[in-house]
Amino acid sequence: MQDDIIQETSRLLAILAKHDALTIFMESVEGIDASTDTPARLRMSKKQYYTRLKQLIDAGLITKSKGKYVQTTMGRILYERCLQVIFEQVRNAKKLIMADILKGSGRFDMDEIYRLLQIKVESGSARLITDYDLLINMLQERMRDVKSQAWYATRYFNEHIISRVIELHRKSVDVRVLVDRTLVERYIAEYMDIDKGLHGHELERFKMLTDPFYPDRLERRVTDIPFSMVVLDGRYVGIELVNASNPGRFYAGVYIENEYIASQLSGFFETLYASAGIARKHQ
Repeated sequence: MQDDIIQETSRLLAILAKHDALTIFMESVEGIDASTDTPARLRMSKKQYYTRLKQLIDAGLITKSKGKYVQTTMGRILYERCLQVIFEQVRNAKKLIMADILKGSGRFDMDEIYRLLQIKVESGSARLITDYDLLINMLQERMRDVKSQAWYATRYFNEHIISRVIELHRKSVDVRVLVDRTLVERYIAEYMDIDKGLHGHELERFKMLTDPFYPDRLERRVTDIPFSMVVLDGRYVGIELVNASNPGRFYAGVYIENEYIASQLSGFFETLYASAGIARKHQ
């Protein structure tokens, strides 16, 4: 992730980490009257109140509109997508500790644990993700608990996901992998430089892309992939949104928990898989 984004995120979190600033920010959900008695109502001194209010305004989280201080668009998104989730899990703190204990027992998967403890994980069934690393981390975490199906079609090479796929294959999960033809051709061209040679990690990477039996007898097929996708256990779906202006670069992805959509995407995957060629070991 870009350093400037990390720094800005750190700055916002540092502001909201202050109790009085968070109190003001939460009050701004409904709007705070710009009146002189507001500090006393919030049990703050005027200096304390206006200092934190200015910090929130300067951070782009609150703005003044029609005589009230209200959340900006960014502030509203931060409140709805992040803070409400944090508040929910703080209320679930004891349940989450119990969830870790149950998970460590090896007798339950996370879905069973969440249902057993009645833990609310997400308010919706779909999520738009524009950060590639965040999307990969979510998929990795979901793939830990896959029981029966992991179908993966990709326009990118990601070592973490490939490692998860191999782990699942060794557990006898129904694993199917489709790799974009352009991706394979690019890596072959890059690593087949005679003067360069292949060794160590580079050799491992090359074999992963071109040898369907390395390190396991896992069949990987190559075709032209319109967008990356993953279907897990007939319920969890990841779909890439391709930017037509710059299709070679990751733009965004959608993470969905929906059996109907998973079924539809599985059908599309099977069509691609049936027409794809089996990856051949380079000679």
